[in-house]
Amino acid sequence: MTDVQAKLLNLVDEIAQICEKENLHYVVAGTTAGYVINHKHFDAEQCYFNVMMPLQDIIKFEEYVNKNLSDKRFIESWKNNPDLYMLKFRYADKTTLLFDGGSAEKHISHGIHVNLFPTREFEPSNDIRGCERFLQLENYGQRGYAFWVALFKLATRITHIKIFRRFIYSRIKLENANYIHKGIFKRRKMSKEEFVNYIIDGNLKAEKPFTSPRFIPEEKRVEGQKIVENCLAYMTDRSRVVKLPIDLYTNVTKYEFEGRQLNVYTDYEKYFESLYQSDWKQKISEELNGTDRSTVIYDSDLPYEEYLEYIKDDEVSLKDIAVSKMNYNNWMGKVHNPPVNKAMHTFMRVRRSVDRIDNWYRLRNKRDALKEAYDAKDIAKLKKLMKGYLSASDRYTPEKIGFYIDKDLFKYASLIWEDEERPMKTDSDGNPITYAQYVYSLVPDLYKAETPDIYFEKRGKTFE
Repeated sequence: MTDVQAKLLNLVDEIAQICEKENLHYVVAGTTAGYVINHKHFDAEQCYFNVMMPLQDIIKFEEYVNKNLSDKRFIESWKNNPDLYMLKFRYADKTTLLFDGGSAEKHISHGIHVNLFPTREFEPSNDIRGCERFLQLENYGQRGYAFWVALFKLATRITHIKIFRRFIYSRIKLENANYIHKGIFKRRKMSKEEFVNYIIDGNLKAEKPFTSPRFIPEEKRVEGQKIVENCLAYMTDRSRVVKLPIDLYTNVTKYEFEGRQLNVYTDYEKYFESLYQSDWKQKISEELNGTDRSTVIYDSDLPYEEYLEYIKDDEVSLKDIAVSKMNYNNWMGKVHNPPVNKAMHTFMRVRRSVDRIDNWYRLRNKRDALKEAYDAKDIAKLKKLMKGYLSASDRYTPEKIGFYIDKDLFKYASLIWEDEERPMKTDSDGNPITYAQYVYSLVPDLYKAETPDIYFEKRGKTFE
């Protein structure tokens, strides 16, 4: 364990102790939860740790820290830094330094810290939601887009032509800009600090519970009847509303990590699937950011306030660096990435044709064994025989490229996906469809009509 990680875990211990003392709740969050589940200790130089807490509990936690620990701890949030990308809280050690030049966010506490992400049990008014999304857009340096977002959304509503909506969403940092027009007018009447307080107070005063049909227990489900269950909601930095189980903080399992026991939601697969959709397994296995990067400046014994005082007269400030990084990210997103992604997508489509033939060739002599396994519902054997096929499909589906050889092999794959309880998807009209139906919808009509057998037969090509 590095010195930075030791300080980081001290903060985690303090959060757990304060929560127990003040009857507050927390769970390890996001990719950090995946890391804790899969590891018992740090394996590299990871330097970030994420926690989720109910919004009301975070406010109480913040009050406790400000009252009892303000000499050595600092909580950064919209209350003292309205430039943050989202409504979140950073529990920082004032006696340390950790500056990450790879971040494009304007922070004021540059110490080793734990990110506290709030969940909400009650749904704020449309006015509050619109204001929060407007503030997020403003903090991404895209305030000028707000008017155009409202205009293009209105055009979509009037014409029912979705290209207007797709056009504007391809240019902004938000995935959800509903009601943002309400924020435009409200922001003109308020300072940024007043605007932030208005948003936080609106969330705390909300009384309508968030609900979702996703988390209905099996014993409560009635076929053909729409039932919803109260849930929690988490707003991402891109303003996407993620619905989470209502028992997120009560149905927890203790996982040992670096000699301590940490709270993780027991049904963590359901939790990760909500956050990261179908590619959650890949997401939680990604390497976490650490101090082993040239953009990171850190010192576990140097108070960041001393460092900030030392560099205050520098020609380029830390805020300037963050703004420069944000401008670079915007350029990459608008200018560089679109043509690169288009070229990569084209390459993937071409590569799919190669993988289609390769997998067809490998499986041509295993057809009898595949049918036998399918008829016997021997999923384990099917998976073993179909390993290459399944791997190829999982590689192309996230790119919205359907992998398909013929109806028999697709039938076998569909049985495996059904056994794995792959998450439901939605069609172009927003209707729920199975994972197999979604994959099939991505397959070109040519591939559905002309299998590799037909292709080679037309050309008089045979294989021994």
